[in-house]
This record gives sequence, structure tokens and C-alpha cells, in this order.
Amino acid sequence: MTRLTVHELTPAFGADVEGLDPSTKLSEDDAALLRRTFDERGLLRFRDLDLSPEYQQYLASLVIGREGSAPDGAPYDTSDVFFVSNKEDDGGAPFGRLLYHCDMMWSDNPFQVLTLYGLEVTPPAVPTVFTSATHAWKALPVGLKARLEGLHALHMTGQARRAGDEEGELLQPQRENVRSVTRPIPFAHPRTGEPILYVSQMMTRKIVELPGQDSEDLLGEVFAHLYDPAVTWQQNWREGDFVMWDNFAVQHARGEVKFDGPPRTLRKVIAPRVIAGSVEKPSFSKAGS
Repeated sequence: MTRLTVHELTPAFGADVEGLDPSTKLSEDDAALLRRTFDERGLLRFRDLDLSPEYQQYLASLVIGREGSAPDGAPYDTSDVFFVSNKEDDGGAPFGRLLYHCDMMWSDNPFQVLTLYGLEVTPPAVPTVFTSATHAWKALPVGLKARLEGLHALHMTGQARRAGDEEGELLQPQRENVRSVTRPIPFAHPRTGEPILYVSQMMTRKIVELPGQDSEDLLGEVFAHLYDPAVTWQQNWREGDFVMWDNFAVQHARGEVKFDGPPRTLRKVIAPRVIAGSVEKPSFSKAGS
């Protein structure tokens, strides 16, 4: 018997989930409901939770069937838990603006689930904005879809500058090693098989089959569709909010966060876990500095 209830966030994607008790393991029925809703809706939001890092890891792993130990059994290894924060020492992405992206889109093996928990949030905190690349492919105009079939996109580390970018500091993750990968457009979701409109403002550098301006022009058309405000959803953070999303199917972005702005500390957990040392942790500097 399920305790959880699910409500649609937007017609395109996302669901609000109510009734979670973060002190106990989910029943088989509730676990199945979360997995099904996660695959169908791409993003789940919970509110007013007192959530431990272990339970956050448990839920992130559970939705892709890799939950392993229950939170009341052997403890999860939370050594790779970190903070997206403008206040915590060594906080990730501590300032600046982030364009739409999937984390590690440039990797051969991006992780599948990304989660954020509102640990310390003082209004008016900068929201996170989401869009569904799975829904975007389904809703793509027929002519534009035909033009993209058979094409491939190059994704790279860093953050691209694109014509027409809004003003504000664009955060630039710094890595010693530049990484890249080329994937087809559309890209088949590795778990569900659903086609994804797999390009992003931040990490897609070009469509490899097209010359420079032709590539950028076509990407501009795709981005106008993918990031249409009518199909995006904004998470206005408050303490106790927990959002988890499919890191292939759903992209996220944010406006400019300032060091001296309101506290904005979100605890980040991913699934499956990345092997320690296999991914270089970026440092951050402002664009042009």
C-alpha cells in the first residue's frame, strides 16, 4: 500500500511528491511509484523535509534501482556529498550565472541522477530553472526534427559564450584537462530508451556535420524551442526543499548568484556515485578573469 501521493508540476514534466517519511525505508509499492514517476516525469520535488545525507543518497540511488543498503542498515558512503553554496568554504559554483546544461555532459559516462536539498536558504535566493529535453524532442516541429536526424553534437567542458546572452557574470568552471564527447541528436536515453534533444547552451560547442555559422544558427533554433519559457519550470528554493532529476532528460540553469547575496547552500548528491578521483573537481573564476 502506498503512502506517497504524486501531483503534476507542469504539463510537460515534473511531479510534486507528498507523504515521504525520511526516517524509514520506502515500501515496495512506494519505491515502485517513485521509480515509475521519475522515469515518466523526469523530476521530483519534495517539500519541508528534514533530510540526512544518507537518506538523500538512498533516494537518489533508489529511483534508478541501485539503492543497495537501506538507510536503517549499513550507512551510505557520503564522502562525495558536497555543497553548491555562496557561503560554505569550498562550496561548488559559489557565484555567477549558469546556462542550461546536464552535469558532465562532456563525459563518456555522465551520472544519471542529480539531487539538491535546501540546507540554508534565505529569500530572495536565486532559483534553479529546469526544462525537459525528452519533452522537447517529442514536441519538436516536424521540419526541425527532420533537419536534426542523423546529426551529432560536440559537448565540451567549460561554459560556452553564445550570441545574445543576457547580462550578468557567467561562471566559468576551470579544469586542467579539457574533456569532450560527441553524441547523436537525438540521443537515446541509456535507461529508458526515450529520445532526448541532447544539446545544451553551456556545453554544446557545435553540430559536427555543419560549418560554424550554420551550426550556430541551427542550435539557435533548437535552443529557442528547448528553453521556451512556456515549457520551463522554476524552483524557488526554501529550506527543506528536495529536488531530484534525471541528468540526461532534464537540464537546469540559474541566474547570477553573488557572494554577498542571501545565503544559498544546497546539498548535492548524485547517483550512481563517481569513483573517487575519476573526475577532476573544477575551480571557478569569473568570465574573462
